[in-house]
Amino acid sequence: MKQIVKKLMGKLIVSCQAYEDTPLYGAENMKIMAQSALLGGAEAIRSCWPQDIKAIRSLGDFPIIGLNKIIDPNRIDNDYIIITPTFESAAEVIEAGCDVLALDCTIRKYRGKEELKQLLVQITTAYPNIAIMADCACLEDAIYAQETGMVDIISTTLSALYKELTSPDVQLVKDIKQHCSLPVNAEGSIWELSDLKDVIDAGADMVCIGSAITRPHLIAERFINYNKKLRA
Repeated sequence: MKQIVKKLMGKLIVSCQAYEDTPLYGAENMKIMAQSALLGGAEAIRSCWPQDIKAIRSLGDFPIIGLNKIIDPNRIDNDYIIITPTFESAAEVIEAGCDVLALDCTIRKYRGKEELKQLLVQITTAYPNIAIMADCACLEDAIYAQETGMVDIISTTLSALYKELTSPDVQLVKDIKQHCSLPVNAEGSIWELSDLKDVIDAGADMVCIGSAITRPHLIAERFINYNKKLRA
């Protein structure tokens, strides 16, 4: 196990990301968001895009999980890979200073197992010391990611890809723990303290929370909608 992975064991990772259509978009804003999360006790940050990672890295020496979302507004199908889809996108965030690379490791129609393996070979050959977090949607993805021998952490990040979720995919965490030996990161739809307890009880070695902490418009929307429901 890589040293950086050991540092993440038992930790809560805070995801600091903002899109162009939200007020917090921008590297300096994400630096402030990450600084706030660190002030609250977070010991690791998940961040998207090289400019944000560079800004957050200036805050100090702590684990950063980096990803590079390549978003094509003309593509909305489930075969479209957004999270670090190419070697070039991976290289950008590694060079920006992340310690762990988050990579979409799902098996899709147009990118099968061999294509994913080739991408992993390319990345690990160029950057042999980088740890890789395999963002998965299902147990099959997780098992294959481990079989490649080139990933260090399996994450449930994409568990909502093929099904509706209003709470974390606790069963997927359990299934991966049963069939895989790599550390598991639980991520996605964690809004309540009880959700955090559920994924930890299911065996998650680390947990990543984003929207419930760092996306104020979604936090506000959740309370406002509930208020409307109560008063209807």
